[in-house]
Amino acid sequence: MSNTKFRTDINGLRAIAVISVVLFHFGVTGFSGGFVGVDIFFVISGFLMTGIVARGIDKDNFGFIDFYLARARRIIPALFFLAVVLLVVGWFYLSPNDYSRLSKEVDRSILFLSNNYFFKKSGYFDPDSHERLLLHTWSLSIEWQFYILYPILLIFLSKLTFKLIPKIIALFFIVSFSYSVFKSYSDPNYAFYMLPSRAWEMFLGGLAYFATKQNRYIKNKSICYFLGFAFIVISIFFYSPETIWPGFPALLPTVGTALVIYAGKESFFTSNYIFQKIGDWSYSIYLWHWPLAVAILLFDIEKNASVIFWLISLSVFLGAISYFYIENPARRFLTSNSKIFVFLLILFPVIFILTAAKIIREYQGFPERLPEDIYTVFEQANNKYYELEKCHDNKDKTMCAYGSGDIGAIVVGDSHAMSVMWGVVSVLNERRVLDWTRSGCPTILNIQTKSKDPAGCSNFLSSNFKTLPEYPGVPLLLTNRYSSYLIGFNEYLSDSKAPDIYIDKPYDNFSAAYLSEIYNGYVDTLCSLAKTNPVYIIKPSPELKLNVPEVMGRSLLVGQEKRVSVSLAEYNERNEIALRLLDDVASKCNVTLLDPIPYLCDGERCYGDVDGLPIFFDDDHLNMRGAELLKPLFEEGLLNK
Repeated sequence: MSNTKFRTDINGLRAIAVISVVLFHFGVTGFSGGFVGVDIFFVISGFLMTGIVARGIDKDNFGFIDFYLARARRIIPALFFLAVVLLVVGWFYLSPNDYSRLSKEVDRSILFLSNNYFFKKSGYFDPDSHERLLLHTWSLSIEWQFYILYPILLIFLSKLTFKLIPKIIALFFIVSFSYSVFKSYSDPNYAFYMLPSRAWEMFLGGLAYFATKQNRYIKNKSICYFLGFAFIVISIFFYSPETIWPGFPALLPTVGTALVIYAGKESFFTSNYIFQKIGDWSYSIYLWHWPLAVAILLFDIEKNASVIFWLISLSVFLGAISYFYIENPARRFLTSNSKIFVFLLILFPVIFILTAAKIIREYQGFPERLPEDIYTVFEQANNKYYELEKCHDNKDKTMCAYGSGDIGAIVVGDSHAMSVMWGVVSVLNERRVLDWTRSGCPTILNIQTKSKDPAGCSNFLSSNFKTLPEYPGVPLLLTNRYSSYLIGFNEYLSDSKAPDIYIDKPYDNFSAAYLSEIYNGYVDTLCSLAKTNPVYIIKPSPELKLNVPEVMGRSLLVGQEKRVSVSLAEYNERNEIALRLLDDVASKCNVTLLDPIPYLCDGERCYGDVDGLPIFFDDDHLNMRGAELLKPLFEEGLLNK
């Protein structure tokens, strides 16, 4: 099969790729590995780009400007249109924080740097990522970065030795793949988002191109086709977000794609009418489906079969509309004009949207566009004790303390302890409060974390605890997000695959051995603290799973009123082990337990708001209004000690 002929099998692979990604993102049962669709796209891109550059080299007519403009004509118009639509819709339906974040995502996406941006923010499968409207553009950024560098590499190699290019590409493939495997274990976020650990998939597509130029194994091409197709299907149905990615397991769908491309076989599986149409629309469908999937979470839409069906249908419809009225007309128009005109016609809209995005950030999402009552709800996300935030943001800080006079208490713990700080400070208004808190740091001596600074938390705790003799009789007020360390996170769409902390050795799951190690670590640490100072331990606060200000505010924007809550039964089930742990500590050691539930819950449920205003700044951290509610608890514990 000629490499310049339209490949219906490749167009069918595009359809399979986008269908699998869409069904995965909408949570359709059976497509737990649908994310491999992006890897299929990568191999296809590598194949096509290699063909374009290699044919240009062979005919001695390859032009960098032509190549880059062709990629820009293909990718930018539909992406630009999507970004404009999101910014317009966001003006009416997004909170100031969401709108500012969207503007940053827009300029990172338009500049094809969104993979770097999202790498620094959160993991692809993390709950936070499901609220990022342009998260899916990370793959476009990877491809664009590859498009920039790959032709330069091939042209350079062709000047040295054209015949050895396939072997050199194979070497690059091996190096990148080996690096990807290493990073998939040592730094999974980097492995997922960054070009060096993803380039091998496009190099594999390049190897598939050079293989099609050879006429070897012609009799086995049917076997290659069906074997490759089977590899793809198996990975879509049997992989899951828990699969280490993109390490060794990524070979299955990528090699499968390369085999199908190599076979070049016309088949009903990939060449049928429906798959050809979806293949044509695949880029635009990919662009539009993710913001619709995010809308389910952003606006707390009930996720049922009917909603999923209509949103998937809308994704396909918008993809088709974009293809017929944006992609194709833009490509035809931009192809028929001079290079300088095309360059300017692409450049000016890009500058326009980058400028708009920058203005949105500078004006902090234009909060004045919202009705005052709705803005007040959203603003509770920023109702934090900023004296604490300023001190923690100061890299040169030696010690954080608030108030004046003698030290009246030391607050110990993680970000949950930080969130109650204002309540403690306002109760001890004539004394200082010492701050021994660190986000994500459980109060367990010798604790290690799976991070770039594994001993950072342990060193922080030990250095502070060594100074306890300087504070005889000063009460320690301690709280943690205990259950997140014991059994994992509970946020909506959260999938705690493996613990992030350990004492002796890392664990792959929340096993009985892990639980025993952390449980005993808590008991030993808390009891050791109680030997020298009075210790007051706050029991777990409710974890509401959804961002309270955002859900309440977004609901008001669409004319609804929603409260975020969990039942007391769910609270008790979630914190069963944590509550047992604290009771165990109280029975063994001289500590006092303080229960926040009577102040944050009624007889049946724990709500995220009081009088229509949030008392949490996210899903599980109290804001200053919430911390105020606990003042009677602190007065009872700290003032009456």
